[in-house]
This record gives sequence, structure tokens and C-alpha cells, in this order.
Amino acid sequence: MLQGKKTVLILAGGKSQRFLHFDKCLITLNNKPLIQHTIDRASSIADEIIVAARDEKQGEQIEHKIPQKFILVFDPLKDVGPLAGLLSGLERASFSLSLVIGCDMPFVNRDVVKFLFEIASTGYDAVVPRWGNGLVEPLHAVYRKKPMLAAIKEATGKGERKIFDVLSRLKNIYFVSVKEIKEIDPSLKTFININTPEELNKIQIIA
Repeated sequence: MLQGKKTVLILAGGKSQRFLHFDKCLITLNNKPLIQHTIDRASSIADEIIVAARDEKQGEQIEHKIPQKFILVFDPLKDVGPLAGLLSGLERASFSLSLVIGCDMPFVNRDVVKFLFEIASTGYDAVVPRWGNGLVEPLHAVYRKKPMLAAIKEATGKGERKIFDVLSRLKNIYFVSVKEIKEIDPSLKTFININTPEELNKIQIIA
């Protein structure tokens, strides 16, 4: 497995329930599908981009809309949330370190991502941003392939479905303070994700 090269894994398989079942990753922001913004940002960071779709139908829709080349994988498990995309994406990843982000994060900051990868490259299983109140950002984080896959398989094998169940199995996590990230991205736009039509409308204004 090549060292130093980077994978970006974009999770697109969510059910988009708060978008009245429109596919959130294909909702338009400033005349581009939401996932296009995320892929555009990832293209300047990654040596490979993987999109984890929930099924072949969604995958075909994404491929039809997005001009760039990327690797498409499908969720192998049902009803386990983002763990399904994490599993299929990391199994396909060519490199040991992967940034995992949602398809609804159009402002991922290149310098913040480089910072996370730099920390992870010193040997951590995961580098996860943590807010001052203790909340963490597991879907804006860098993971090491082998330990993360082992943790996902162990957790799902025991019927556990939450990403926090997986994180608790990793032995070597670095929780990076959001305060440090704010020095790189003062507005913290890198963490913005869009879950509702109302949030999309607000983002149209500031984008």
C-alpha cells in the first residue's frame, strides 16, 4: 500500500429524509449538485476519490451528473447508517489514510484537510476534530485503513450501528481541537453540512 498518498471517501448513501426524499447529494447549490462541490474540493486534495452510494441506481445518477472520474462503491450493509459506506469505501481504498466526509459538505477546507492528514501520518488510527463541548466530527476525519476496517467489522458483527461504537474500538485516536482548526479556517466553513431545505437556502446566501 503506497505511503503518503491520500484517499478521499465521500459518503453519499444517506436517506435524505429531511429533503422530502429528494436525493440530497444531487440537490443544486449555486447551479451545481451538492456532491459536485464536495468532489471539486476533494480533487485538489486527493490522489483518489471514492464515492460510497447506497445502491446502483443512486450510483448511476451520480455518475450521470458528475464529469470527474471517481471510484464508485455501494453500501454492503443495510440499516447501519454511515458505517456501510465507510466499510465499502475503505475496503476499496488504495492508500492507508482516508479523509471521510459527507456528500453534503460543500466547503471542505484544503488546508484543514492537509493538517488532519499530517497528524495522521505520524501513526494515528484516526484524527477526529473535537469541539470545546466534547462533541466530535467523525464524518470530517482521517482514518487509517486497517484498524478502522477491523473496528467496523467487529462492531457491526455485534449488531452495533453507530460510528461512536467503532471509534471506541480504536486504540490510537488523536482528537484535534476545533480551536486549532479555527486558526486555519477562521469561519469554520469546513464543517458546514446541509441537512434541510432551510439550511440550503441559508447557504445559497453565504456561498
